[in-house]
Amino acid sequence: MAHGADVRGSARVWLPAHLSMGIHSLLGPHVNCYNQGPVSIGDFVVVSQGAYLCTGTHDYESEQFQLITRPIVIGAHCWLAAQTFVGPGTTLEDGVVLGACAVANGHYAAWQVYGGNPARPIKSRRRLNNSTLTVHA
Repeated sequence: MAHGADVRGSARVWLPAHLSMGIHSLLGPHVNCYNQGPVSIGDFVVVSQGAYLCTGTHDYESEQFQLITRPIVIGAHCWLAAQTFVGPGTTLEDGVVLGACAVANGHYAAWQVYGGNPARPIKSRRRLNNSTLTVHA
């Protein structure tokens, strides 16, 4: 974990070795990071209370329901609001906002606000200027 990254005490991380977090990123209260595969979280990301990050699914065509894992990639400056779900193989480019209870599966373009189930674009978001962010050592 990078400088200033924070995992709140009530958050659950299934396999810490599969989690990477950028500077000043947060897994909030009661976040469930079910990371059977890798989860990569960029700088200045907030994963709000009750969010669920899930890298695993099953092959429903298999008699054994074989486990399939695909990584989750969350870019810098994203916000995942309360009780969002991010499924296996999902990529959130920089600046994505997922509204409360949104369900994200797939690829989400940078600097957009998404909401609903499945998550759909709602509006564009203003690109943040990195020079306005202060990092305290």
